[in-house]
Amino acid sequence: MKGIVRLLAVVAALALMTLLMFRLPSEDAIRFAGYAGTAAFAGLMGLLFRWCASRAKRNNKRV
Repeated sequence: MKGIVRLLAVVAALALMTLLMFRLPSEDAIRFAGYAGTAAFAGLMGLLFRWCASRAKRNNKRV
């Protein structure tokens, strides 16, 4: 359930970034889209690190 919420947050950040790029003047759009892109990237990296850690933990239990 937590993974789905995190994934939805990343998708929302990407949608916000896209919306801001089309609606705001160029300088503001670039700044806010950069913030949203950074948030989306951080969310994806967090998901990746947690997935790798849980996978490694499962593999260590088998041995």
